[in-house]
Amino acid sequence: MLYFVKDGSFVFPIKNAMKSVKSAWVLVLVLGACAAPPVPPPAEPPSVQWEEWESSEVFQSLERAVAAAYEREQTMAERVRQLEESNAQLRRALKALQSQSRVLSARLDSLPRRAQPPRSAAAVPAAGGKSDAFNMYQGALYYYRHKQYHRALAEFDRLLQEAPMSEWSDNAQYWKGECYYGLRQYQQALIEFTKVFAFGNTDKADDSQLKIARCHLALNERDRALATLRKLVNEYPDSEYAPTAREQIKHLGG
Repeated sequence: MLYFVKDGSFVFPIKNAMKSVKSAWVLVLVLGACAAPPVPPPAEPPSVQWEEWESSEVFQSLERAVAAAYEREQTMAERVRQLEESNAQLRRALKALQSQSRVLSARLDSLPRRAQPPRSAAAVPAAGGKSDAFNMYQGALYYYRHKQYHRALAEFDRLLQEAPMSEWSDNAQYWKGECYYGLRQYQQALIEFTKVFAFGNTDKADDSQLKIARCHLALNERDRALATLRKLVNEYPDSEYAPTAREQIKHLGG
């Protein structure tokens, strides 16, 4: 149904016009929705379960590696401890053998000798062999025990001149000190006892140390005697003379 207006044109009814406009807008919206790209769904938050599992595996691997390293370190420490203990046992055994050697040497020196003196100096060959050095040593000890100190000194000197590197040379040097000590020549005895330390492998070192202290006491040198006795105790703690040295230190008020 048309309605004429004053200027001669015509229009649709107002209600129909409004419906047409609404329909057109709906159509535009539908077409626009079809033409627009689809909107992606909201992204889900990343899962952390895999990362947590992977981190846990790495941590466990590191923990196992640290435990293995600690176990290896403990094993090495135990081996080192066993080696140190074995070395300590060997050192103690060596000291015990050295002490036994000194005791046996002292017993050998103290064994009774034949009543007759040994062969004279002229009868002993000067070759300097082992048996010759031993014979000279035994002869000198015979004179020493019979307090024939000057004759003993002569024999000890001859041994040191003819066989200076024999196994009896350090003992001969020690007994020279004892001869001068018996003659009450304490200053010279001190010198002779000190010479014993020139023999590197001597078993008379602790003996000499004790006699040096006694020489200082005979010379009224108390402080030097104390120092010598302390050195004996410190450097030769396993010596058979260590208890005697400790008693003398106590007696001297040191």
